[in-house]
Amino acid sequence: MPKDYPLLTGSDHWKRKARTVFNAVDTTGQGYLTKESLELTAKRTAQYLDLNEEQAENHLNLYLDIWRKFVNRGSDDVNAKISEDEFVQNHMLTFNDNKIRENLADYLAIEFIAIDTDGDGYISPREHAAYFYGIGIPTEHSRRIFDIMDTNKDGLISKEEFTQAQIEFCLSEEDSNIYNEFHGPLVD
Repeated sequence: MPKDYPLLTGSDHWKRKARTVFNAVDTTGQGYLTKESLELTAKRTAQYLDLNEEQAENHLNLYLDIWRKFVNRGSDDVNAKISEDEFVQNHMLTFNDNKIRENLADYLAIEFIAIDTDGDGYISPREHAAYFYGIGIPTEHSRRIFDIMDTNKDGLISKEEFTQAQIEFCLSEEDSNIYNEFHGPLVD
């Protein structure tokens, strides 16, 4: 399915979505994404869900994987920092890479695994709210996007529902796409 989408042009709308992700993940408010940003996100989520020490450590390790794969693009430089412009450009290059598009669902699965903190294969409303809390988005925004992603209306988000929403968010440049607020309200 990802290969069915045209290559991203970097429209203003798409850049706005990428900046929304950047601002959400810049939990330290430094104007850069750092390893510390992802660590803080993981800690906030663990606190919201009252995870025990082992669960919190596992959760942190998943977020550090996200740091290495998505943000720091494979580098182990623990002092790296990524600016908003670099983040937007990196995302465009990543999502326009044909090899990545062929396996995009697998590439993006790490975020599903990180949000599904109990490992039951579904994201519950509480887990989704914890994810929004972790990235500093008021949890009341979680319910609306959760309901959009829960296409079969069973009260849970399956990996397939999550992946579909995430791919739409990442690859669609349509202003009216229902998944535009996948990572919360869009920044101006």
